[in-house]
Amino acid sequence: MPAICTILVNFKNAEKTVACLRALENNTIHPDCVYVIDNASTKESQEYFCKFTFTFKVAWIWNKENRGFAAACNQGIRAASKEYGQCYVWLLNNDTLPTSTALEKLLEKATATNAGITGSLIQKANGDFSGGVGLIHPKLASVRRPSSPAETTFDYVEGSSFLISPECLQKTGLISEEFFLYFEESDYCCNAKRNGFTLAWATDSVIMHDIGSSTGSENTKGKVPYFIDCLMIRNRIHFALKNDFPTSGVILGFIISLALRLKRLQFSRILTILKITLSKTAFKKFIEKNGGYYEIQG
Repeated sequence: MPAICTILVNFKNAEKTVACLRALENNTIHPDCVYVIDNASTKESQEYFCKFTFTFKVAWIWNKENRGFAAACNQGIRAASKEYGQCYVWLLNNDTLPTSTALEKLLEKATATNAGITGSLIQKANGDFSGGVGLIHPKLASVRRPSSPAETTFDYVEGSSFLISPECLQKTGLISEEFFLYFEESDYCCNAKRNGFTLAWATDSVIMHDIGSSTGSENTKGKVPYFIDCLMIRNRIHFALKNDFPTSGVILGFIISLALRLKRLQFSRILTILKITLSKTAFKKFIEKNGGYYEIQG
């Protein structure tokens, strides 16, 4: 059995990261190593984390800047590959609480289906169903979660619990860092499928997720924070064009998104979305203005 390496990305949410690690301790199967990448790390956060010990190996990576989700995950993937060679990589959101058999059932599904990427069933803190996989409109590239676990058709696995097989990781490689945050998992699933891999959903691998605790992405429509709202729209368009969705449908979906913000009188958001969608330089400045670190991809 290849090694299992879990990757958690922390951004100013240290208590939830520790709670996630404690939940992993209660799992029937433990990762061989958990890599915690601390974005925008401070002396205080490092001192806080170093107070704790765990029943499995934890490796800490301290980033002075907030490098975003994909870049931080890639740091963990590189470290895991260097230390363990070909291994399972489990991307897990730091604001989750995996139930005791979550990893066991995830691995069972992955090995039984030989899937390149396997996801868990995500529940809200109150136990309500929240997803774990998603569907993409074939023309507009809009996304939605399934209504229940019985809805078995899906197009991507959500990044909150995202198990990559050794074979898929070797062939598909690292996660694209073009997005900073959001849609990188959808993009990776498209790349994996192009490489001949399938996706699977382990609905008996249950993850409790405090969704949007760091970003506010799950706020009601019209109340999503400025930075997150603009970022999600830009990334959806970038993802769709990169993965050859019909241009006419992508443009129509983009117009609908802008029209909704016009209806809400969110004029500054419209201008920002247009700028960062049309210009890589503007996107870089947008990320950096909001406290992130971003390198323009080729």
